[in-house]
Order: sequence, then structure tokens, then C-alpha cells
Amino acid sequence: MHTLIKMASKKLIWNISMLVGMGLLQGTAAIVFTGLPGTMTVPENSPGGTEIFTFNISFSPGASIEPGYPQIVNTDPLTTAFRVSIPKAQVTLTGTPRLDFETAPNSFVLQILAVDSAEDAVLGTLTVIVEDVDEAPVFLDEDSVIYILEKSPPGVIYQPIVFDPENKPLTFTLTPSNPAFSIDQDKGSLITITSLDYETDPRSYSFNLAVTDGTHTSVRTLTVIIVNVNDDKPQFLNKITTFPISEELNPGHILTNITAVVPADSFFIGYILYTISTNNYLAIHSHSGVVKIANRMDRDSSPLRDDPTITVTVTATYSPPGPPLSHSIQLTITVTDINDNPPICSPDYQRREVPETEALGALIATVTCKDNDVEPAFTQYKFTGLSCQGCNQRFSLSPMGSITLTKSLDFEDPTNLYLGNAYSLLVDAVDEDDTSLTGSAYVYVTVTPVNEYPPVFSPPSYFYKISELLGRGAVIGAVNATDRDFPAIGITYSFISGGGTGDLSNIFYLDPKQGTITLLIRPDYEVAQTYQLVIRAVDRDPINPLSATTTVIVNITEANDEPPVCGPNNTNLVVPMDLRTGTNVQRFILTCRDQDSPPNSFIYTISGASNVNNHFVFSPASGTNVTRLILREPFDYRSGLDRVWKYRLTVLISDANLLAGEPEPREEPQTGTVVINVQVVDPDLTTIITTTTPRITYITVRENTFAVDDWYVTFICVLAGLLLLGILGYLLYRLGKYLSTLDCSCCEPQPVEDLETLVQEKGPPQREIITEITKINTVFDGEEVDPVTGRIYEYNTKSGARRWKDATIVSEPQLMQPESSTLVIPEETASPQSRSGTTQSQTKNEREQSTRGSLQTNQRSLSKPQSSESTARAGSRNIPMATLEAIDLSEV
Repeated sequence: MHTLIKMASKKLIWNISMLVGMGLLQGTAAIVFTGLPGTMTVPENSPGGTEIFTFNISFSPGASIEPGYPQIVNTDPLTTAFRVSIPKAQVTLTGTPRLDFETAPNSFVLQILAVDSAEDAVLGTLTVIVEDVDEAPVFLDEDSVIYILEKSPPGVIYQPIVFDPENKPLTFTLTPSNPAFSIDQDKGSLITITSLDYETDPRSYSFNLAVTDGTHTSVRTLTVIIVNVNDDKPQFLNKITTFPISEELNPGHILTNITAVVPADSFFIGYILYTISTNNYLAIHSHSGVVKIANRMDRDSSPLRDDPTITVTVTATYSPPGPPLSHSIQLTITVTDINDNPPICSPDYQRREVPETEALGALIATVTCKDNDVEPAFTQYKFTGLSCQGCNQRFSLSPMGSITLTKSLDFEDPTNLYLGNAYSLLVDAVDEDDTSLTGSAYVYVTVTPVNEYPPVFSPPSYFYKISELLGRGAVIGAVNATDRDFPAIGITYSFISGGGTGDLSNIFYLDPKQGTITLLIRPDYEVAQTYQLVIRAVDRDPINPLSATTTVIVNITEANDEPPVCGPNNTNLVVPMDLRTGTNVQRFILTCRDQDSPPNSFIYTISGASNVNNHFVFSPASGTNVTRLILREPFDYRSGLDRVWKYRLTVLISDANLLAGEPEPREEPQTGTVVINVQVVDPDLTTIITTTTPRITYITVRENTFAVDDWYVTFICVLAGLLLLGILGYLLYRLGKYLSTLDCSCCEPQPVEDLETLVQEKGPPQREIITEITKINTVFDGEEVDPVTGRIYEYNTKSGARRWKDATIVSEPQLMQPESSTLVIPEETASPQSRSGTTQSQTKNEREQSTRGSLQTNQRSLSKPQSSESTARAGSRNIPMATLEAIDLSEV
């Protein structure tokens, strides 16, 4: 902050110097502002590019505006929120920073400078006042989806962070209302009233949280998702855990595939991750469970030479919502030896992967042999033959060592399949001078399959029939596709279309590997009765995958799964205590409906715990969807039989009425609930307005919670605070008194004084006050150019301390002025005494400017050195725009 103030002060000095120069030239300057100075009001939060002020500039004949002018040379306070558009003389907003009435300054003074081609200049001021605008509350947090574990205790699950620029009182509301949740109207806290069960309660809830300041309202959507608890451990399907493998297999060679599954009745849809214990030879794919060779296995070298057995632990971790569960098995690998001593051929061992569709005559491999003999006569060799087990003349060897293909390598050919589609070729090379000197090279040819045939569904289409009572995770059936290609690379199943209802994109889940179709949510017969699913099967060829499609028809059978819905709910009724039995209570009528039950299937009962002494009953009690609340038994408060004045009746509506001659239902009946609040009053003591329609009565109770005994809390707190302040002041007083009595003369070097000085200063001893000033040297490891003065300063990249690199005075570009108007003499022509006085005066003025920030003081301090210099040299034509002295910025 001090650095910014100092830089602003220096910029003001520059502007003042320029204004003084222009003031003296006012008689000859022909450039004039029209409209400045001026004042403009701008609403807060105005966007960037908004035009706030327009002014005009007039020039002398033949003159024009200099490029880059007009421009804003200074603002009070400092800001970059404004700019002057060129060539139009318009002041617009930059948008950075944003004008905020609550957090930013409310007014700005802009100094606008214009210079024309005749070197005339004019400076005008524009005052911009920011106008306050009432703004809506703003949600500062980004939480919109809230996850809570099932059966969590009731309490606060969400606390919004809301900011109102005007700091008005805020009120929160939550819609729609839900008996399981409540909202704190003052703080906006979302609170659960009861413990939620994943299996019985809805899996998610959606609310609109609104906050208002009395004028503006902001709304955000909240989604509460109930998270199930995980208790399903994965199980391994692998039965073989011991494997013998040959040494020198290439890294990436597949050893086995570990497969783990979760129980089929799991409610979770998660994923299984595979890990393997730390070792140097094997690695596992974290998602597929494929175990591969990671590094070269040399049976002839340590440590496999001493112990060829490798034991690793494979762990499968199931990660649905909740804590992950895992299971582990051990794999034992025995590395077997092969004849792999290196021959003289280079390379002596080659592996080639050849596609099964390779053309005849194609080059498979080239073997090059070398002779380590020194004599050139013994370096000649020739290839004597090509041998392999079961190759059946599929390959040929040329005299130059080239191996070519002579017969088809069709992967599905039974002959090739019998040989395993792998060929180990041995190439022999014989020295021409000594046939006993031979070398050999191995070429291992592996035939890679090519994806030639698309998958085929069997049967071509599927039909399933399920009940709408089936829940999430229920298995509907499975699709199956086969591939003629060998070896089987696997098939992946996916949905193309179908299966959607309402707002859901799909209510079915398709296992991409097994083809099993399961339910994601419970189907609803009343929404859709038939689903037509189009499923695609794609083989797992990474280069050229082939696919096929099939159609699956799923019919939904109807079941009684919808509870009755009745209204009105949570009604408040007022009943006089002398109401005659058989009377319809305040003409209350209950109306019910059910999507999968007829109107005559309803049965109405009132919970006995809420209907004390059985005063109320519904008539008719069954066989209709419209019924009335009737007073069954009279009230008897005088004898003491009745003591309850407020009843909260819990009405249970079941759709299990069998009086209409319907057959026995196949499923359990559904039950709806309605709550009725009934208040009994004494008509002789209470005056209550009753009407034919139920109404809600709001009762406001104001209670003074101040207790007379609470005064001592404030008194004790104030007394303790005063006591602590007194103790602290006493300790500080004692510390200062002790420090004032210390004699530090022994710690300081004493100057050598002559006899006369000692004689003159002889007298009673006096206490010396020594002030020690320590200056910490700062290492300046960077250089920059000051944008205001154009001077070079050094700075420390860690602490930010700065200082001028030298004491050279840098002047801004000078304006040509007439002979008679001279203000400041150049420093190089001034006398040493004048320069010294100027430097001291300027340094003092700059310190006064940094402490007071007064523009008037700066003008007075600058006028003294300028006036003295102007009298020393009256005929100068060069007028410096600003004269600055070197200041050590490390003190800032």
C-alpha cells in the first residue's frame, strides 16, 4: 500500500509540473476542452464498453491531435476502470475492475490530457460518481447435490453461503414442503427431521431453495440423494492358480485373466478394481483383471536360477457407494527353461506377428549373421537350411537370409489350429571354410487373428414379461451373440434405443460383458406397458470392430403398487365442545384417488392413538372415494372423561375394500395417510369465527425471555476484563522503568578523548541515552524500468524491496516553449550548491507527501527549487516535464 501511495505521489508531482508549464503557456495554447471539467453519474455494475461521457477538443488552425491523445494521465483514487476512446473524445468503462458501490470507491476524479501537433497541451478533469443499485442476494457456494448415508441421524445436512450486497435481512423458503425435511428461515439450513432408509424411502429428493431480501429473490435447486451402505464382497471365479510358463516371453504376454464378481442380488452398481502385490515380473490390468508379463524372465540368471517360483497376491476391490470391500487370492508361477544361448547370428532371436490374411510371398523376417574372426578369409558364410516343427513348407529361406511366406496362415484352418498358429523357425548358417563352425538364429512367428466375421445373435430377437413390482437390480433376462472368429476376443453389449420413460434416459441396465438385462428403477405400468429395446453387440477388435443388433420386447404386467392419494392434508378444524353427535365436522370432506384401484376400493380408518375416546369417524367408512368427518361420541370435559383439547387425527386410507365383489388381490394393499388437526373450544369462553370451509389460524406468541438473574454474567465479564487490563498496564510500567535504569555504556566502544576534553567535561556522572539503528542489507537480484519516470530500479524477488540503480535524473520528453517562459534550469548547468539544495528540498517534500498525501504541500515544496532555478537561467528553451531525485525503495 505504501508503495502504491508513493508511486501515485510521484505521478502527481509530474502532473503538477506539467500543469505549471501549461499554465504559463495558457496565453499561446490554442487547444481547448469543451465539456471539461464535468461531472457524470454512473450506475454500479455497468458493463465494460459503456459510454459515460463525451467532450469536444478544438485546436489551432493547422494543428491536429497527437497519436495516443487524449488520454487519462491520473485518477484519484487510482483505477483502470476508465479509458478515453480514440479518435472520438468519449470516456468509456473498461470493465476491469468492476464498479461496485459496496466494495469500491464511490467517486473518481479523472485527469485527461490532450496534446496537438503544435505541441500545445491542455489538461481537464472529469468527476465520476458511482450510483448505488439494489442487487439481489447471491449464492456463493456451488453445492447443489447433497449426498447423505442412509439411516444417518437427523440434523443439518446443508448450510448455504449467501451474500447480499446491501446487507439486508434475508429470509429462506423451501419448496415443495416435505415432512422429512425442514428449513431454517433465518439461516437457510436444510435439516432432516427423521432418519431416511434407502430401501423404503425415496432414493432422492429435489427442492427449490429461495432467498429474498424483501425486494429481490434468488432461487437454486437442491438435490438430496440417499446413499446405500455397501456390504457386497467380490468373489473370484478362477479355479486354477498355478501356472508353468516359459522363460524369455515378451513383456505384455497374457498369463491369465482374473475374474471376480459380486452377488447377483446386489443393489449396487459399481466397479471392481484389481491390484497385484509388488513384484518384478507380473502386472495386472486394474479393470479387466488380465495378468501380463511385465519384465523379461531369464531362467539362467539370479534370482530365478535359485528359485524359479514366483508367488503374488491378487486383490479385487469392489467400489460402489460406501466403504470399498475386497477379497484376495494367491497366484503361483513356475518359470521353465528353454535353449536360449545366443548364437553368432544377429539378431539371434526374433519374434514376428503375422496376420492370418498375409499374402503369399510376403517377407516375414531377415536374418543377418556375423563372424568374429579377425582374418577376412574366414568371414564368409552361407545359409544351409531352414528347419521348423510342423511348418509344412509354409516358409522358405533365401540365400540372403530372407524368410518368406509360401502357404496360407488362415487362423480358422484346422491344420493351422492344430499347430497352435505359432511356428519356431531355426535358421542355420555355416562358415564356408569350416563346416564345423555353425551359427543359428530363431525366428518365432505368431499368427495374429483378423476380425473377419461379425457377431450373430441367437435367437435373433427376444421377448420378456415382467411385473411392475420388480425393483432395482432385478434380472429380466440376457441376450447372447457368438463370433466365428478364433480365438474369441469377446463381445460388448450396449443399448442403441428404447427403455426410456419420463425424465429417465433408460430404466434398464445392460451388462456390457454378460449381456444380462437388469432394472435400474422400478417399472410403472401406468406410465408405459411395453418397451422395445434395440441392443448392439460389438466384438472387441481394437482396429476393425464388427457389430450386429437385436430387438428385445419387454412387457410390463399391472400390479397394485400405487397408494391412495387423498386431500386436503394438514387441515385445521375448530369444533365447539357441545357439537351434536352425527354432525359433519365443519363440513370437512375427504376426496381420494388411486391410479390402479377403482373408487369403491377405499377403506377409511382413524388411528386409535390419535382418536382419543373415539370421538371421530368417517362416513361412509368404505366403498367410495368421497367421505365426511363425523362426530361420533360427544365431548365430556366437565366430568373429566375428556382432557384433550387438540387432536391430531392420523387417517389411514387403504385400497383393500372387498365389498364390491372383486376377487382376492394378488398383492399387498397400499395405504395412504392424511393428517387432520382438530381444536375443541368452549363456545361460552372463546369467540372463534367458523365458516363452511376449513381455514388456517395463525397465532403469534411474543414472550420476553429476559431473566433478572442474568445481570451477573455481564458484570463478571467486565470486571475480569478491567482486572486483566490493569495487570497488563502495571507490568508494562515496571518493564519501562527497569529498562530506563539499565546502564549500557559497558557494551559500547568508548572514544579516545584527550586530556582537555576530559577536564572540560569533568562533573557529576550523567545517564546516557543510546539509540542503535540496524540496517539489514538487502540483495537486489532483479532490474526493471519505472513506467512513470523511465528510470531503472533494482528489486529483491523474494521480499519485494526496491531502490534506484543510480542517481541519474531522467526527464520526460520536453515541450518547446518561447524564449521568455522558462521554469526550471537543467540540472547539469546548475551550481553544486543549487543542486544540493534542490535535492534536499525534493527529498524532504517527497517524505512530506508520503506521510500527509496533501497536494497543496507538494505544490509549495516544488515551487521553491523551481523558482530558484528559473532565476539562475532565464533564457532556456528546454523545460523538463518532471524532475525526480533518487530514493531508496527498500525502505517501503
